[in-house]
Amino acid sequence: MAQKKNYWYVLVMTNQGPRFVTKIDYSTKTAYWDELEKPIEMDKSRAQDLTIGLNLNCNYSFAVCQPFEIDSQPYRYNLGHFEWKYKEEKEDE
Repeated sequence: MAQKKNYWYVLVMTNQGPRFVTKIDYSTKTAYWDELEKPIEMDKSRAQDLTIGLNLNCNYSFAVCQPFEIDSQPYRYNLGHFEWKYKEEKEDE
């Protein structure tokens, strides 16, 4: 039985909404996420290592595994606005 390929990406939670990592500069140890660029696919260990590094630097991120290739960002930024909001708590009566 043939194994299916898994595609690994890193999803970063930003103030403008979730974005996939689009570029990594290993010489400066910097990751970039641009809403206009295609997400980069990586192997499982690299995605998990990058996620740990981003989380330790307070850039909340997740390693994402897909059975298909992702070629765009998860949100159509040019059509709207993304805003994080806290849930309103109900007051006891």
